[in-house]
Amino acid sequence: MDWLQQIFTIPDGATALMLILFLIKRIISLIGVLVILWGACVAFYNFVCHCKKVRKIGSIDLIRLQFGRTIILGLEFIVSADVIETTTAPDFYSVGILASLVAIRTLLTFFMNRELKSISKKSTR
Repeated sequence: MDWLQQIFTIPDGATALMLILFLIKRIISLIGVLVILWGACVAFYNFVCHCKKVRKIGSIDLIRLQFGRTIILGLEFIVSADVIETTTAPDFYSVGILASLVAIRTLLTFFMNRELKSISKKSTR
């Protein structure tokens, strides 16, 4: 339960606005994680149905396409939470770390979008 306490630890000297932004950031991050987790569960279920031929899902590429879209949506939530966190960052070091995390997630989203577009074009042929 130490990890749970660490999640909800409020920094010392936090003002009311910082506390509100901190809670909003945590909620948005949680939504992003839940979206990705939900997408993974749905993709796994669709994959099992596809393998057992329980119902007609389509191709594996369609499952990948749906899962990729879910991951991108979840990453957008997490990136927006990081942007909110930069408003309460006390120093340039924290802002630099957060900026690098946002850049990595943005690049990941860009390349996933590119791959999803190619899968989408391939599946419509």
